[in-house]
Amino acid sequence: MQEACLTDITPSGPWGPRAAASLREAEAAVARMSVPRVVPGMGATPARFTGLAGELTGILLRGFVLQLVTLGIYRFWLTTEIRRFYWGHTSAGPETVAYTGTGMELFKGFLFALAIIVPIKLMAILIATYLPAADVITSVGVFVAFLFLGQYAAYAGRRYRLARTSWRGLRLRMTGSALAYALKAFGWSALVIMTLGLAYPWAAAALERIKMRETWFGDAQGSFSGDPLVLFRRGFALWLLGFGVPLAILISAALAMPVGTIGRLTAALFGNSTLLRLEDAGILWAGAGAIMLGLVLVLLAYPAFVAILARWRFEGMGLGGSRLSSSFTIGRAYRIYLLGYLGIFILGMIGSAIWSGVLIGAAAGFAAVGGPVLSGILAVLGYLGIIAGFWILKNILIDLRLWRAQAESLAVLNLAALDHVVANNVDASAMGDSLGDAVAIGSAF
Repeated sequence: MQEACLTDITPSGPWGPRAAASLREAEAAVARMSVPRVVPGMGATPARFTGLAGELTGILLRGFVLQLVTLGIYRFWLTTEIRRFYWGHTSAGPETVAYTGTGMELFKGFLFALAIIVPIKLMAILIATYLPAADVITSVGVFVAFLFLGQYAAYAGRRYRLARTSWRGLRLRMTGSALAYALKAFGWSALVIMTLGLAYPWAAAALERIKMRETWFGDAQGSFSGDPLVLFRRGFALWLLGFGVPLAILISAALAMPVGTIGRLTAALFGNSTLLRLEDAGILWAGAGAIMLGLVLVLLAYPAFVAILARWRFEGMGLGGSRLSSSFTIGRAYRIYLLGYLGIFILGMIGSAIWSGVLIGAAAGFAAVGGPVLSGILAVLGYLGIIAGFWILKNILIDLRLWRAQAESLAVLNLAALDHVVANNVDASAMGDSLGDAVAIGSAF
């Protein structure tokens, strides 16, 4: 990655301040062309991704070993390396995107995030210890608090990542209030839960409009024009499959309940199961079966949901006078997930068998020398090695292939509209990105 592409103080070019080397290359290319530099409505510029699985595998293997050595602290630097890999191999036009964030920024942000998370956790533990009767209320309160913090982190983390993303020599930026976004997102989340997901298209459209409206590339403002009705129509069949069918089973089971079943089930919930009857058990089995069926159907429908949502989001995004188009299909998503998980299962089982055999042999040899201590260490290493193997396979066979497929499905319409943007940078803290990691919603991308 060329450092020259990361500055905002290099000589001015047709895309604002950018690298002098890139400027000379662009001017030479234009001199060889017989068309003007800027053509209104020029058409579509396809995006490209050139990252190789071997390079990412090396990053992940090195990162796993260094995480073991540093007891997990290196993961902030690993996240940075992964982002640089994906950003640096993605391009629209002749120039790739660059990520300029650092692992130290993420680490410091995580320490600040812990100052928020730890008191909440400690308070919940104290309440559960001294007021056991309030355990349910405490659990709900912690869930609500983390849901709100997660929405805050989603916005603040995106702002940080954009501030560390450079393209054509200019950094992106994001304005607006993370707190205001979190309040609106929290309200939309409550509505989505109450409607069993039916309100999701309107929630997604509203939140995307907020994020894109506050997104800037120099002085070019972002926009979002995705229609929630379009997403609703495309995804309604998936909702019927994942929620409608199990819900119908639950409603049928509830209507067929014998008289007094609810009272007996409530009594059993509080420890008095002597009143339960055989028909009550049937109702419980029907409910459990409906829930399991729903989970299976949701897993089967997930690739289609990913494809529908990704294409809808991409096609609604605009920046200045340019827009995105996408050809990402449901069939492509299913090929990625089905072949990916099949590969993970086959390769994971083979690798686990070989790794376990090696460790068992080593443990037998060390047992006579070092006793159970070394055998225990080998067992831990064996477990961690298997987990790492499946994690790397998932990153290579699913995450990498999904990024490549989505990136290569994109095209920028009227890219020439961004040729004369002017730099206007705003810095951002990594605390929001790290807070998302702390409440378990962080993204490597």
